[in-house]
Amino acid sequence: MAAHTERTVRISTRGPNAVDVCDAATGHLLGSAYTQQPAAPGRPAHFDSARPDPSMTAKDTHMTAPDQPTPPRPDEDEVVGEPDFYLNLADARIVATEALLEASENIADTIEARAMSCIYGDAGLGKTFSVLAALKEVSAERVLLLQFRSRPTPRDIRQELFNELHLEGEPPSHPSEFDRLLKRNLARKPYVLVCDEAQQFSRECFEFVRHLWDTGKGKNRPAVLFVGGEEAYKTLYSEPALASRIYIWQEFAPMEADEVQRNIPLFHPVWADASPELIDYVYEEGAGGTFRVWSKITYHILEGMKRRGLSKVDETIARWAIRRALPHRRKSRRPQQDAG
Repeated sequence: MAAHTERTVRISTRGPNAVDVCDAATGHLLGSAYTQQPAAPGRPAHFDSARPDPSMTAKDTHMTAPDQPTPPRPDEDEVVGEPDFYLNLADARIVATEALLEASENIADTIEARAMSCIYGDAGLGKTFSVLAALKEVSAERVLLLQFRSRPTPRDIRQELFNELHLEGEPPSHPSEFDRLLKRNLARKPYVLVCDEAQQFSRECFEFVRHLWDTGKGKNRPAVLFVGGEEAYKTLYSEPALASRIYIWQEFAPMEADEVQRNIPLFHPVWADASPELIDYVYEEGAGGTFRVWSKITYHILEGMKRRGLSKVDETIARWAIRRALPHRRKSRRPQQDAG
């Protein structure tokens, strides 16, 4: 005997002789029902047995439907997933650089310890990318990613956490009441709080996050990752109460020339068959060991190859891409002396 479940469905007309039956909660199409013959004017069409009346158009109704796979809830199966490459560079691959492997280990240890850690370094080195790559198997519902366009205040952080936690109703107007609400909800599950662009944080912002972390308990205390530029490190390190609570410090640095030779051929297929001399040339001409710059140059190279009908990168197209991707200062000219 087949098992059945009761669910709420939505029925909507699809043409004169058919209706679609969808799960009202998810919008998932369960099936369609068809008439045996065209409907006569003034009366409903006849349907096969156990099929719904088309006159119930766009209404919710309870009915017994065969079991179907239930779409997963976002907080159960959805994970952070793969991070986006700069410019959404097609065919780019995540490369297991030393910095990324170290970040993965450090982040796993931070989450296990429910601690606070700081990942810092210059722009474009892949800090945020590496953090998201390390979190890609973590339930997205557990990761609270805070990002701000300009210098935030503790009030901004409160509001962003309110949004990230998907809390209902209006945010409390009084800070202490707001903080109690956040603490209570942060204790619901083992969250991972990622404070990106943390060089924008003031000391008061770091102290506010530290306060939320301090008042957590046991395994449901949020793990905190501060990710940002050198300024984030300086602010945290200059405050003993903050610095003493940082579990792991990790500085991202540009790749050295030998790391570039190992990693760039793995980063994108266009470099897989490129000569070491060509990769050295791009490195020396400005790409250096910064992945964001390599992504930008690679993007221009692919565009140039497409326009010129090339199948392989060479120094000419690389020079053209570098000239487009990187600023070059004009050499200062001496003012001409008067001929008189």
